[in-house]
Amino acid sequence: MVNMKYNLNENLSERKGVISNPHGFLNRHLDGGFKSKWSGYWTPPYKYLDYFSFKVNGIWLNPDTLQGVEYGDKIVYYHETGSLAVEEHVKTPDKVPGLEVELRIRNKDRERKAVHAIMETGIDIRKKDQDISEDNYSLEEKDKRLKIISNGKKLVLRSEDKFERHGEAFTKQHYPGERQKCFIPGKIIFRKEVAPESRETIKTEFLTSEASFKSLEKQSQELRNQELGRTFNYSIESMENLVYDREGTGIIAGHPWFQDYWARDSFWTVLGLIDAGHFELAEEILENFVDKGLDSKIGLENGEGDEMERADTLPLFAVAVDKLKRHHRISEKLDEAVQGLMEKADTDENGVIQHGDTATWMDTLERSPAVDIQSLWLEAASISENGAGELAEGLQKFEREDYMIDYLGEDVPETINSAVPLMFGHVDEDKAERYLEKINGEFSSTYGARTRSVTDPGYEGDGYHNGSVWGLTTMWAAAANLNYGQEKQGKNFLKKMTQFIDRNQPGALPEVVDAENGELLGCSEQAWSAGLYVHVVDSYLLGIDVKKDKVVVDPVSNFTGKRLGKRVHDEVLDLEFEDGKINLLNDPGIEVDLRGGR
Repeated sequence: MVNMKYNLNENLSERKGVISNPHGFLNRHLDGGFKSKWSGYWTPPYKYLDYFSFKVNGIWLNPDTLQGVEYGDKIVYYHETGSLAVEEHVKTPDKVPGLEVELRIRNKDRERKAVHAIMETGIDIRKKDQDISEDNYSLEEKDKRLKIISNGKKLVLRSEDKFERHGEAFTKQHYPGERQKCFIPGKIIFRKEVAPESRETIKTEFLTSEASFKSLEKQSQELRNQELGRTFNYSIESMENLVYDREGTGIIAGHPWFQDYWARDSFWTVLGLIDAGHFELAEEILENFVDKGLDSKIGLENGEGDEMERADTLPLFAVAVDKLKRHHRISEKLDEAVQGLMEKADTDENGVIQHGDTATWMDTLERSPAVDIQSLWLEAASISENGAGELAEGLQKFEREDYMIDYLGEDVPETINSAVPLMFGHVDEDKAERYLEKINGEFSSTYGARTRSVTDPGYEGDGYHNGSVWGLTTMWAAAANLNYGQEKQGKNFLKKMTQFIDRNQPGALPEVVDAENGELLGCSEQAWSAGLYVHVVDSYLLGIDVKKDKVVVDPVSNFTGKRLGKRVHDEVLDLEFEDGKINLLNDPGIEVDLRGGR
């Protein structure tokens, strides 16, 4: 297993880190700042903390004192303040309902030093959609402990060290990009004596009222490849970073603001979780949706569902359950849930799926009936061997000479959604070649696959659903190309995503970027971007296909590297690839069919 770890000292103001456990997450810039209303500590869907900062012997720890940052499963800020070296360690340990902050203060002098450390903390207890909190805070103080309460929620500040609280508590407005309001419980003061060339620590905890003590079991997975390996490995960790135990086990759509379990996001991501060996986690996520009636969303307060029925929820669920069944096994609950699922498909006399105008993933646009929804239901029908012929005929209604139309209607824009039937192999070879030529031309940006053709009159490079580049669409395009033997173009789309792994949030793939300049337009860490990256590499690039009684490995011809720790049922495969030739490095107890390069 490769653990993500960055050591950084440049462009820190432009990048941020998100560390989490199944209880909550901290979102903070890597220069130490809390620069937006989304910064701070969250237990979805509640915010608890806007910021915290330290002043050591009269000097604020800030970008001027910062020498470098270590970022991985924790964030460590390295500061220099004259004769003191101060390390600020911030982490979210498993089974801790909050975060820990530890100052490690080293005296570089040969004389004893008195250390006077002041912590200022801005507490902001509110729901995500509230934006500005109310002024109804109460404060309780005991030895080494402060409890701040608002609207039935509480945040406890606790320390192993004795501290003093000076000054009156008050509320203040501040402007991390836009106006916010927070509660300041006064100055919190720590005093230490540090011997020459020695170190002392100050440790504090911020603990919330909504405890979750679930821990996430990591999987030992690795791809060794110079071009794609880091992005693959870090994407597994990114998926793990987005897992929560709020209203059952689930994976939120994205950090920092998509703080609910959305079915479509979860099910696309589950494909990657399964390829990453997280069988038990995938099963928990899928069963949680079954327990909630297969709603399109599980809200993380009281489990409220979605107001709208989303057209892709049920077929994507069937696709995810099938993959889990082939790789591992499924519970009786999941087996029962997929039975009779095709009866819920609403088709017209031509075999075309009917659904709401804004019920697709492009929910800002009216597009019905849509090509991607048709293809998803066709894939679900193929799995269940029920109704695939009729739905295949319906899909043909979308086919045109040079491309597939986005939906059945007039003045239809040319969109990337036709990549979905291509990734599932629902298009004849001759037509697929023409369709892919268009995708690899008009839809291909330096930064990935555009949502809309660059030649379309409605194209906008920064348009959310009408031009921008998504991790989702880029992985669809990669899978579509690889599925029809377009190895170079498929790998090219995978490589386009690697440029983001060290940008906005190191170790994470974004939701959506501007197609013309790559500027971040959405969440810095998106679940389906990470999940589909892992899925496309394993299932399309490496061609690992789990059949009923064996594993088929049929990679592209020009790949060299190692895939280690691949879980299949109760076995583990270690595979070595060299220009399409395959070596099995271990002796698993399952038949493995090594077919060589396509």
